[in-house]
Amino acid sequence: MSDNNAVLALVSRWAEYYNDDVKRMVDECYAPDCQVEAMGVAKIDGQRALQKVEDAVLAKAPKRRLEIRQVHVAGAVATVECDLLNPDSGADWRLPFVAVLTVRGGRVVSDHTYADWSRWPGW
Repeated sequence: MSDNNAVLALVSRWAEYYNDDVKRMVDECYAPDCQVEAMGVAKIDGQRALQKVEDAVLAKAPKRRLEIRQVHVAGAVATVECDLLNPDSGADWRLPFVAVLTVRGGRVVSDHTYADWSRWPGW
């Protein structure tokens, strides 16, 4: 599998696991020492801290989903254009965001996500 295909496969699992098993997403898609930044809101160091954040979000938005619109891969970096959906906020509610994911060793080592986080439950 080419590097681009490996990164694309990881992004696909990242979205699938976010929607269906967030613990699996953190454990299998992120490196143990990952750096995650929800730009302007939070800097998260490592899998354990990321899992705590994801658990808090899931508690406030248990039906939340992620939909990928486009993925752009350049080497080890994927730029992922997405929408977060939260049916509890209305059927048409969407929060567009962009995640810039840097991959090494088959896992995300850096995640910089850009969105209007003031609209997202838990922030």
